[in-house]
Amino acid sequence: MRVTTAFNRLLRLPGASVIDVSFTAEGVIVSVRLRRRRRVCSRCGQTGRLAIHGRRVKRWRHLDLGANRCIIECELRRLWCRSCGAQFEAVPWARAGSRYTRDFEDVVAWLAQQMAKTPIAGLLRIAWDTVGRIVERVVADHLDERRLAGLVAIGVDEISYRRHHRYLTSVVDHRTGAIVWCAAGRNAATLQRFFDELGDRKTSIRAVSIDMSGGYEKAIRDNLPGAEIAFDPFHVVRLGQRAVDQVRRDEWNAHERSHTPKGRWIKGTRWSLLKAPDKQSIPQLALLGEVAHANKALYRAFLLKRNSGCSTSSRTPRSRPRTWTPGWPGPPARAYAPSSGSRARSAATAPASSPPSDSASPTAASRASTAASASSATAASASTPPTPSSPSSTSAAPASRSNCRDDLHHRITRSAEVAWDQRRDVARDGTRRLA
Repeated sequence: MRVTTAFNRLLRLPGASVIDVSFTAEGVIVSVRLRRRRRVCSRCGQTGRLAIHGRRVKRWRHLDLGANRCIIECELRRLWCRSCGAQFEAVPWARAGSRYTRDFEDVVAWLAQQMAKTPIAGLLRIAWDTVGRIVERVVADHLDERRLAGLVAIGVDEISYRRHHRYLTSVVDHRTGAIVWCAAGRNAATLQRFFDELGDRKTSIRAVSIDMSGGYEKAIRDNLPGAEIAFDPFHVVRLGQRAVDQVRRDEWNAHERSHTPKGRWIKGTRWSLLKAPDKQSIPQLALLGEVAHANKALYRAFLLKRNSGCSTSSRTPRSRPRTWTPGWPGPPARAYAPSSGSRARSAATAPASSPPSDSASPTAASRASTAASASSATAASASTPPTPSSPSSTSAAPASRSNCRDDLHHRITRSAEVAWDQRRDVARDGTRRLA
């Protein structure tokens, strides 16, 4: 087999035939010729009787052959285009104005998705700035102009670079999962450029998911007044957890921090309040039962976070009916509404109620115990799924781990109530004997 035939099969350059191969200190130089005789402008693609203004040999860097660089060279005609002026004719194996072949640039663009520019420049032996210019050409070549048509549900989020000093706003199509638009910045003006580029096509958008950013919400309200805005569950959960933790910090400061046993006990309740009951350990559930009676403000903040949709549990079926805390003004209008965070955050301003004293009247003590039992029963019913029943079998289905934890949580809360009542009765009897 001749060398030219071997390199024709090895390189598979479209529209070219290998005529010579030479091995030099610079690398492997492969000389090719165009099979096409038609004159085509490399910039605008215009064809026809374009005047020839000379010929010149051009080179393109191709993928390396082992440890040697591979260079493609070809003699091209310099054409005169009425629209673009003097331009070289187009070649099918390289993009216009590029000194690298399409295969080489495609590899660089793929590596740019996997690693930074510096290792790419060292691996392929090119300049650091060249990586960015290659990526721009590849993206412009593969960018689908129809990507912005027919958008129904989109998501808007930002990503940081340069050590969180600069940001990019990305818009993704939830139907395909692909990024359809991206620009520098993370404010209302940045997202406004996206809607300006959409034009009349933005009327097809029905829902937008964001990360509770005020700038994004303003741009969406101005351009899509009828679209639904859904907040990212991660940020909603984080907002609810921050509100609960703020209540815990306020209680910790009110009880002289860690200088008193009460303050140290409040400090240790953090994970019992932030974690979902179905993910807690037995000691954490027992501590949560103590919180239900020893500190009403903390337990109220926990119930508000759990019943307002700010739960970290991922095992709750969608078909399960949601139970709301007594006194809660009904479910929000839509999932992850802005009022969820403000209602959970309002727990920080709620007055802290101390546990009932030993000298309290039996009526007041029983009323407080009844209220605590109702709150505990509400929390247990909110996290306990209905037991499936079968008409052909009278035995109950085996309980899952989540059901067992919820039942244990209810039992611990109930046993804590009984222990509290017994302790109060003993203290009352001791007071009577001393009198």
